[in-house]
Amino acid sequence: MFVGEVAGVDCRKSLGPAEVAAIERGMDEYAVLVLRDQNISDEEQIAFTRHFGELESYASPGHIRTRGEQRLGPGIADFSNLDRDGGIMSAEDRVWFFKLGDRLWHSDSSFRPVPAKYSILSGRVIPSWGANTEFASASCAPTLRAAANRCSSPRTPVPSSAGRSRKRAYSCAT
Repeated sequence: MFVGEVAGVDCRKSLGPAEVAAIERGMDEYAVLVLRDQNISDEEQIAFTRHFGELESYASPGHIRTRGEQRLGPGIADFSNLDRDGGIMSAEDRVWFFKLGDRLWHSDSSFRPVPAKYSILSGRVIPSWGANTEFASASCAPTLRAAANRCSSPRTPVPSSAGRSRKRAYSCAT
């Protein structure tokens, strides 16, 4: 199991050194930590994030939107289906096609020269059905590979690629 849950932490408040250390120990043990019922603003999420290091800052954000088209400010990546004005994004929007690839595969910033220490996700409006976020742990890969090799019909692994996912999503959408 690579998912743990943290209780008793209010992400809206400043954390003490013991709380930060406990969360980091949890991240060392589990690849994913869940902190439920955290009703936080963007500013509070950024402040919480800074307990664990500096925010990423890249000249090229790796996204199709320009800074002027972004709904959220610096420090927060927007994976919603909302446009700059907060309305539902049109299926004709070029950003929508880009986001279709995220449905198939998304690896945060593991592709960066210096990958992020953590990704901190926050669900602000959660639908009553669907919209599940799935996680995978690369540290589990050797165990899964060994299990796959024991199968009577071995499968050939497919390398991950954001470009391949987006090309596939685009062809499925048209």
